[in-house]
Amino acid sequence: MDEARNRPYPIVLTQLDRVKCVVVGGGEVAVRKIRALLDSGARVIVISPDAQPQIAEWREAGQLVHVARPYTSGDLSGAFLAIAATDRREVNAAVAEEARQHGMLCNIADDPAESTFHTLGAVMRGDVLLAVGTGGDSPALAAHIRRKLEATFGPEYGVLAHRLGALRREIGSTLPAAARARLWRALVSDEVLEWVRSDDLDRLERYIAALIAELSEQ
Repeated sequence: MDEARNRPYPIVLTQLDRVKCVVVGGGEVAVRKIRALLDSGARVIVISPDAQPQIAEWREAGQLVHVARPYTSGDLSGAFLAIAATDRREVNAAVAEEARQHGMLCNIADDPAESTFHTLGAVMRGDVLLAVGTGGDSPALAAHIRRKLEATFGPEYGVLAHRLGALRREIGSTLPAAARARLWRALVSDEVLEWVRSDDLDRLERYIAALIAELSEQ
């Protein structure tokens, strides 16, 4: 590993429905990129003279806009992020250059070093996001690790996260900060997760009520 290389800064992009996301390319790689964007609610514009059947299905369903022609300079105007996923190096390089000129995020499928962001192998459990990336070095390794995450972290993590989020809103600041910290630590345990996994939610609610009663008296 090159220790002098800048470390990646992990972020999660939100509210993609409010911005323009351009994908240049219509092949299998583009399909994977587009699917992830659509799953995030993004407004997607695809620029490619040809497209996979899946892209045509999304277009017919009104989920994206397909501009059926080759990429030309200026196609990224007004975009928040761009993805170059064609099988032509010169086209991908041109997309990267235009993205740099506009200061926008870009992912170049065949040149990770020229990308300003990399997509991650992700596992979603409700609002819980587990992600792994290799900086573009090895998508196969990222996929291997993602499969391990899928096998290790089940839907109970999403269910518990949802309940804890609701509980935070319910109790607000009615408990002192130290008591709230103790409450969250007590509710994030393998035992609690096992109750959720076995669908013993009544036991979880009794435990929550008992904890709050105990902490309120202190």
